[in-house]
Amino acid sequence: MSLETGKKLGLTASLISVIVPVVIVVLYGVLFFSLISTISSTVSSNPPSASPFSAFSGSGFFVAIALLGILSLAAIILFLIAMHSLSHYYSEPRIFRNALYGFLTNIIGGAVLIVIAAAFVFSIIHSVSTGTSIATAIGVGIALLILAAVVGALVIGIVSGIFYMRAFHALGDKSGVNNFQTAGTLYLVGSILQIVFFGSLILWIGWIFAAIGFNSLKPKTAESSMVAYPPPQQPTYSTGQTKYCPNCGAANNSDALYCRSCGKPLQ
Repeated sequence: MSLETGKKLGLTASLISVIVPVVIVVLYGVLFFSLISTISSTVSSNPPSASPFSAFSGSGFFVAIALLGILSLAAIILFLIAMHSLSHYYSEPRIFRNALYGFLTNIIGGAVLIVIAAAFVFSIIHSVSTGTSIATAIGVGIALLILAAVVGALVIGIVSGIFYMRAFHALGDKSGVNNFQTAGTLYLVGSILQIVFFGSLILWIGWIFAAIGFNSLKPKTAESSMVAYPPPQQPTYSTGQTKYCPNCGAANNSDALYCRSCGKPLQ
């Protein structure tokens, strides 16, 4: 795979990761105004008027959210393919390896959370069967389930964020694009703060920097390893008379003190 392939796929995945959250927020805003409009019509005893928001108040909203979820999954797949391509281009396995580990952490972590949720449901059923009141069992079970979900999601997000940060940093080191360094750092910080709104916002900004980084990728330039050699020195000759060695008869410059052939003194 070439640099151009990784660049295009990475840019596409990053743009999807930036656009999808915006669309989701807009959809929830539309749903909110639709509900407000319906409630207002009910309170005033007026028949609900046709509203542009009504299409999203029912199944349309859930269909749109499902389609956006599929689009987000496609973005993750495109991102992994892009990192795999760039990992081969720069001969740096850490780029794809860390990105893959981050993805697998989210998948395995999500599966573990589902198992934990199922365990809490069975524990509630068991508590009820042993004589515990339904209200108490459900209340305790939901509280523990929420606590486990929050802690588990936080741990999974941090571990995954570390892997993604390493992948972005490795790509930034090999490509020389500093936006990847920023994207990796923001991804980790956003993962740590994911339990609050600012965490999601920081993650979103991180994908913006990633998109800029992918768009800024340039082909590698061949580094010229030129060695500077000193200029050849021109031999100097004496303009005087030639002096011959009395020992070996070799010709020497007139100002020479020792023979250049045998090394004996010339005087």
